[in-house]
Amino acid sequence: MNIAELKAELEEDLVWRLDELRHLKNRLLGDEPRDQWSAASMRTILVMQYAHLEGFTRNAFAVYVDAINGESLMVRDLQPQLMAAALTEEFEAVRKNVSSDADKDEDGRLTRRAKNQVAFVEKMHSIADSPVTLLSEVVASMEMNLGRDVLRRCLYMLAIPTSQVSNPQYSSIEFVKNARNDIAHGSRRERISSGMFDAHRQKCEQFMKDLIRLITLAASSGWFRKGAIEVD
Repeated sequence: MNIAELKAELEEDLVWRLDELRHLKNRLLGDEPRDQWSAASMRTILVMQYAHLEGFTRNAFAVYVDAINGESLMVRDLQPQLMAAALTEEFEAVRKNVSSDADKDEDGRLTRRAKNQVAFVEKMHSIADSPVTLLSEVVASMEMNLGRDVLRRCLYMLAIPTSQVSNPQYSSIEFVKNARNDIAHGSRRERISSGMFDAHRQKCEQFMKDLIRLITLAASSGWFRKGAIEVD
């Protein structure tokens, strides 16, 4: 995938999402004055906005991982974060101290840990001199709701400096995530101020636009290559 194709794919994904959000806002809020926007309408839009925010971010990272895989690089040529991502399964085995075949596991805790450590070293040797294929669901895992910490973790594991996203954007993503969770759990029934709602809505939409720029820049500049950029 070349850079133009990567950017076009991300832009196409974003367009339909923003169109759907805009259509929903127009249907629910229409031409009503801001101070009369209903709490139910704003909650509905926030839930949909979170869904598109997470969906677009997940897809953008997947497209970037595909671009990295397309380079067919050796692990030794990748940033250490991406090498760590290639070893996620082995990391987890060492951390949790579990066997890959739990039903037949007759080892004690100490033996199992030793075997997991050896398996980790063996995997490092096996991937050191061969092209690596990264899995986007591992590198950019969103096992929890997309918020500040999950986003920063994904960026870091993709060797993209977390400072490339501004603090106000992190705050808006966190707000939309928390609002969505509160709505889903039935704990947010009060009316959100229209000013706060609109400010965070616009910042989250701007984040998705900025993410296209960021992913395109990272791919074209080869930030995934070892030593290409310092990752914070």
